[in-house]
Amino acid sequence: MQTLSAIRNIRPKPQSTTRCAGRTKGQSQISPGTPSTDGFLNHTFIPVCEPAKRLPEQSETEIGFFRSASHLAKLHNLTLSDVSGYAYPYNILLAHREIRTKLNRQPYETELLITKTGNDKQVALATEQVYEVGNQLYYIPVIPLYRFLRKKENRRCGALLLAVMSYLYREAGVPYYRDEGWFMYDEYDMNKECFLECLRENPDDYEEDISDILRNDVCGDIMQRKLFNPYHLKHLDDNIARFKPANPFQEECHLIAQDTLQLFRDFSKNSIFQNIAPPDEDDDNDDIPTPETYIAFIGDGKGWVYENIERSVNDYLGNYSQMALPSRTQVFDGTDNEVKNLEFEYRLFEIIENLCNILFDLP
Repeated sequence: MQTLSAIRNIRPKPQSTTRCAGRTKGQSQISPGTPSTDGFLNHTFIPVCEPAKRLPEQSETEIGFFRSASHLAKLHNLTLSDVSGYAYPYNILLAHREIRTKLNRQPYETELLITKTGNDKQVALATEQVYEVGNQLYYIPVIPLYRFLRKKENRRCGALLLAVMSYLYREAGVPYYRDEGWFMYDEYDMNKECFLECLRENPDDYEEDISDILRNDVCGDIMQRKLFNPYHLKHLDDNIARFKPANPFQEECHLIAQDTLQLFRDFSKNSIFQNIAPPDEDDDNDDIPTPETYIAFIGDGKGWVYENIERSVNDYLGNYSQMALPSRTQVFDGTDNEVKNLEFEYRLFEIIENLCNILFDLP
């Protein structure tokens, strides 16, 4: 696992494409070959269908599949080709292939499944989205902003970042390391106990490091009170309107505040834990890491306390082959009137990643 690194340019400006160098002596004189038809380039190949030895009953399968496909296409605003001229099960193969292709032209990767629903076991289509976090630790340090806000010239820009963090804490439910009962609270508590034990045994060797412990505790409590205050999020709209960025850094802060405000308006009651997939029933180990292990507010993003905790978390997560990830499945059986996806999670994690890049880059 690695913590999100500090990348100053969140949205880098497009660069001009490098041109290939021309040939200085001109092209070789090669006689053209005989003209050929371009029909091959204009032909679309369709997949090979090799039917299984035993197929589902044709009538029921076709009725259920195409009814579900019609409902899916309506909700996703897709136009599907007419495959009625193809024999079963080739017509279903072609329709499934087209829907899957068009679904994945949208911003979020989607898996298309064929399933059976209800007691009548009707054939239907289903979509599944999973947000893969990879090997990233989405840890949001609060002490860099604490230091940043102490300078008067930074307060207007810092107020935007404070509102973003307040949204993540109050509304999105990102765990805070000073709140008891959360994974990160236990990590800091265990680290402190180990430190105090070493301090009692060798006080001269660890006396200088106690300042790091105190800074994470004291500054963390101060920042928690700020984040919990609804004032910052309540006045975010006005602060965005009044703020005039004067440099690229302030533009980044202004942009992430706008993204956060729009996410709050679009998903006012959503939280980070709302679409967490339960453990697989076939998995003997039900104790898999939940998102609180890889997404949380932390104290500082540097120092020996942070390094110890990051090492401890990596050791812990290294014992598991999987983690609980945000996921969402929707069965198109005609009962839903809106698309269910992970748009909230995709936008939320992008905000968190951009925020971490800003915070880790603060002096």
